[in-house]
Amino acid sequence: MESMLSTKDLTKQFGDFTANDKINFSVREGEIKAIVGENGAGKTTLMNMLYGDLEPTSGAVFLRGKHVRFNSPRDAIANGIGMVHQHFMLVPSFSVYENILLGAEIVNERIPFLVNSKEEKQRCRELIEKYGYDLDVNEKVANLSVGEQQKIEILKMLYRDVDILILDEPTSVLTPQEVDEFLIQLKKLKAKGKTIIIITHKLREVMDVSDSVMVMKQGQVIGNVETDETSEAELAQMMVGRKVLLTVQNDHKSVDGRTVMLNVNGLTTNDAAGKTVVNNVSFHIETGEIYGIAGVEGNGQSELVKLLSGMMESTSGSVVFEGQDITNWWVNDLRSKGIGIVPEDRFAEGLCKEMTLCANSIAGSTASKDFSPRGVFSTKRIRDHCQTLIDEYRIRIADFDGNVSQLSGGNAQKLIIAREMFKSPKLLIACQPTRGVDIGAIEFIHRQIIDFRDKGGAVLLVSSELSEVLSLADRVGVMYKGGIIGEVDPQQTTETEVGLLMAGAAPRTEATA
Repeated sequence: MESMLSTKDLTKQFGDFTANDKINFSVREGEIKAIVGENGAGKTTLMNMLYGDLEPTSGAVFLRGKHVRFNSPRDAIANGIGMVHQHFMLVPSFSVYENILLGAEIVNERIPFLVNSKEEKQRCRELIEKYGYDLDVNEKVANLSVGEQQKIEILKMLYRDVDILILDEPTSVLTPQEVDEFLIQLKKLKAKGKTIIIITHKLREVMDVSDSVMVMKQGQVIGNVETDETSEAELAQMMVGRKVLLTVQNDHKSVDGRTVMLNVNGLTTNDAAGKTVVNNVSFHIETGEIYGIAGVEGNGQSELVKLLSGMMESTSGSVVFEGQDITNWWVNDLRSKGIGIVPEDRFAEGLCKEMTLCANSIAGSTASKDFSPRGVFSTKRIRDHCQTLIDEYRIRIADFDGNVSQLSGGNAQKLIIAREMFKSPKLLIACQPTRGVDIGAIEFIHRQIIDFRDKGGAVLLVSSELSEVLSLADRVGVMYKGGIIGEVDPQQTTETEVGLLMAGAAPRTEATA
């Protein structure tokens, strides 16, 4: 099978930092190629060069053996290469067909300044039918599930007749059932002759769907293997450079003398448009316990975390911490009580891109005598503290004195986790703590969370990774449309049962069991 897309010594530098170092990459026509590696390994940078978003510093790209040069994604699409980014680029108020044809509208022959909606709908129906998707062309995107929205992103590229699809972390926001369906769809696309490149951290999916795997580390290719000749453990060891525990060891210890640390009762709030986004949510967390929140993104988890971390105000209900009502307290007041916060959006809520690594490493602790013993910042103490976090959490940086903007998303996440855990809080609110984090760091973060719980700390864990919630949490509440639709014992349930709750199915009762 001939090479469909390949590179020769492809290199990308940002100043003195080399993100990709002489990458020799190849994907065969009609295969599914997985690319794995730690954060900052250069996977997305490579794909952005192939898609025309970045210009290589040196090296060459070949399409069907012919040297090509793309100045923009438009050039890449014109040559049959499409990319679906991790964060969708859809217009919620537009219909399915309007999103698919956005930028490629069909003009009305009689009235050139109008689009031919009838023809657009018909072509989209034919496209949807061809690839076996279940979508209504007239439905507004805002009303669709995340899995359905992803199908639209793929259909946008297929409408433009691309032969190569690049998918960046495509299953990060899907339910288990949607993931299974998505992997089946990938195999169907392959059967129709499409060539697929998939970037993912989920090794189970790699083993399930790919034909071959390329492993990257620190901007270089360290391995190319056929999928049927390797294993999850071997891939993880190649990525990290050591043996990795793929499943966290969690004994779910029963701790005597537990007391309620956090009690949430009837918490409710509305968004800016007046829509109820958190609806009468109640739960409690005890000392020495991890309480997990599962659910498809967009069902109120983000707003719940913002309510508990001082970034939104509730309209009703209460939050009590160690017997004290802290409803609608400011973030600084919550931190002073011993609450650590790992926000969902690391750059918008957790870090300041324009500030240095050192400054971000002490955010939320600037008044601490550890860093300003005499009322004046101690540069040495702050630098030593920042270096400790970098070393312990293996945060990959280009310049110690540079700004946080230099970090990849995963390394930025590590900095937040390290900063919050260093403060030894009583309660840790962790929202998507391992999103975009490589497999070695995930193992480390999971261990830190469990150790924190075992020492008597309380954890609220909100994650779209169902396997993460079920393996770490002692109890799990499932959110759907702003409320908790059910609560389960992770040791007495399955991903399938929780997935049904995430999709809005009624919780199982003794009468229906």
